[in-house]
Amino acid sequence: MNEGSSLSFEPELARLSSIYGKMKTLVIKVGSAVLTASDGGVSGRALSMIAGEVAKQRSRGVSVVIVSSGAVAAGRKTLSLGRKPLSLALKQAAASVGQNRLMWSWEKALSRHKITAAQVLLSPYDVIERDRFTHLDRTFETLLSLGIVPVVNENDSVATEEIRFGDNDQLSAKVAAMVRAGFLLILSDVSALFTTDPRIDPFARRVAYVPAVTPDIRKMAGISRSGLGTGGMSSKVLAASDGALWGLPVGIVGGMKPKAIERFFLGKEGTLFDAKSVTRSSKKVWIGYFSRPSGSLVLDDGAVKAVKNGKTSLLLPGIVRAVGGFAKGDVVQLMAGDGQEIGKGITRLSAMDIEEKPLPGGVIVVHVNDMALMEYPNDQKEVRSC
Repeated sequence: MNEGSSLSFEPELARLSSIYGKMKTLVIKVGSAVLTASDGGVSGRALSMIAGEVAKQRSRGVSVVIVSSGAVAAGRKTLSLGRKPLSLALKQAAASVGQNRLMWSWEKALSRHKITAAQVLLSPYDVIERDRFTHLDRTFETLLSLGIVPVVNENDSVATEEIRFGDNDQLSAKVAAMVRAGFLLILSDVSALFTTDPRIDPFARRVAYVPAVTPDIRKMAGISRSGLGTGGMSSKVLAASDGALWGLPVGIVGGMKPKAIERFFLGKEGTLFDAKSVTRSSKKVWIGYFSRPSGSLVLDDGAVKAVKNGKTSLLLPGIVRAVGGFAKGDVVQLMAGDGQEIGKGITRLSAMDIEEKPLPGGVIVVHVNDMALMEYPNDQKEVRSC
């Protein structure tokens, strides 16, 4: 079908228009395949196109954060490593060399529009620990208030397979959560989510709108064949699924064409993964999205129902059992009896206190202000393809 066929889906276009009109902060994730030139270096053409679109968004009063892949690819070229698989040490070395070149390229492209860029390299420890997360949150807030565009990447020179965000799709969702963005747009070498692999199926159709990520959508995502990135469509769908848990709508669009962002918000290309709007403080974003629980609390049915309304603290009588040796002040998972995670919270009692000491029934174990609930979208019923 022609590219305008998706325009018949008026509800989705209305949703895109609403997001676009209300958006105050936009996170743009740029994949390595988009940024890598044919010779293996950083593509000045791609950077120039994206920088121009960033300038347009800023002229509308929208703050922009860029999560940029490409450091390892840039380092490969400089170190003449070709496209062979790299050991962890060589990958870290390539990232160290390539990050400078990548950042310089972003600075050059953005400066043409009188935009100042700031480099932010992250590791998981920067967001897992509450104090470091708070400082990082303030840094982002200050940079954006000064009109600066943060360019974010994982600190690959020190990352290991065990201690990393996963890939930049997941990193971009976390950055969007941290800055409380209104939207995350992933610029990829693939133009959208398709019903089947369009490279092998001529009847594959673009999925224009996904109200919720279900197992069928995950299957539809497939696996990337690109040797330049580690994400693939499955990783992008996972990022959208993660984003939905805290209310972040996510878009995927081909980033190799001019005006990719404009074309996406006009509904002409890409896929919109919708999410229920959620307003959360920095503290609750950290609890729900970044903290690592030290244990869990299993709740009875009454407590699950009461807690899910988002206005009620968790009281001691609603706890069936405590799991793990957590201490007072630790983050714990809040679990239903069937194993579903309801959310996370900061406990006011240790596991030992809950299990061993007789306490008054009205004791608050997790206060509602220290609780972040999971957002579970309704079953998907209206996936739109064209």
